[in-house]
Amino acid sequence: MDFAFYGTAWDLCMVRFDEALAAALEGAGHRRVLLTERGADLILAHIDPQDPRPYHRPDSGVALVSLLRLPRPPQDLQTFAHAWLVRSLANLVIVVAGPEPSPETYVISLDRKLERVGAAAWSQRLFGQVVERIRLFDAQIIMDNIFDRDLEPELWQGGEGVGAMGRAARRLAELGVIASGVTMGEGLSHQDQRHLERIFQGNRISFGNLSQRQDAGRFWMSTSGVDWYHVELVGRDVELVKGYDAATRAMLISVPAGVRPRRVSPDALLHHLLYRAHPAVGAVVHLHAWLDGLTAVAPDYPRGSLERAQVVANLVAAQPDPDHAAVGIDRHGIVMTGEDLDEILTRLERAPLAPVPDGSGR
Repeated sequence: MDFAFYGTAWDLCMVRFDEALAAALEGAGHRRVLLTERGADLILAHIDPQDPRPYHRPDSGVALVSLLRLPRPPQDLQTFAHAWLVRSLANLVIVVAGPEPSPETYVISLDRKLERVGAAAWSQRLFGQVVERIRLFDAQIIMDNIFDRDLEPELWQGGEGVGAMGRAARRLAELGVIASGVTMGEGLSHQDQRHLERIFQGNRISFGNLSQRQDAGRFWMSTSGVDWYHVELVGRDVELVKGYDAATRAMLISVPAGVRPRRVSPDALLHHLLYRAHPAVGAVVHLHAWLDGLTAVAPDYPRGSLERAQVVANLVAAQPDPDHAAVGIDRHGIVMTGEDLDEILTRLERAPLAPVPDGSGR
């Protein structure tokens, strides 16, 4: 991919970091271009905490990584870094904190915890690991939805499928393995809020998702930013996914007449692939939690990417029982298939759940 820098490194430590990161990216086969040139796939944008000026990328197909330099890490670096992730409208924030001889490097994205890159400062291994994190964002993101007002009237209230999702969502929320939608635009200017909504097709994000098969070719799925304690309404909390259009890279959704639908979860393509490949699968759950002893683990491509959907679907297919599988996404969470949501939740409640490993020793 082609990459370009935006903004100015404001101390010698960050100048040195830029040079080493650019060299590592070029060593991995990527090409540095000027910001004025067209076609950069990746923007590495410096953010000054005293005078933040977010870079407005042309579309969601351009990956934006913010570079944040701190003389010393704040007491709550997780909260601080997440706030700057949102303020800078980025996919990923790289934090370089501490004195120049031995700064620590951290990364954070919207759907993953703050992670310390565990290699020695200024080593080739450290920058190789940073490039690995960035490389995952060189992906095809499936964010668009095409809404057709063709949902059968008898399904406008959702029926038993939506009822089952509501019950399962409450049980998962009580287990503490999914988090309800939060607003991302707080503290942003009106212009930046509008840009965020255009890039992410909304200003709310939820953590985890679930779906239930409706019939051979369709399934109900939670929406982006859903409140897990109130999964009730078709169009607001759940959508009926009927397919995927590869030509437009959009999920196809059936909605009732007279509603303003909300975008389905970005992982809808993964669920679509699982239902299509395994007719006996009746439900799919994705959680930001872990199972002790889990060994089937896929790389963590960005949420909503074609790459994540394909690699996780292939991993499920390789399991001894794909219809009742549990696989991991590296440093992110788990995906489970089952006969229905009740069956998956029964397995979860009997399993030793653990925090997601952060991989900080890598």
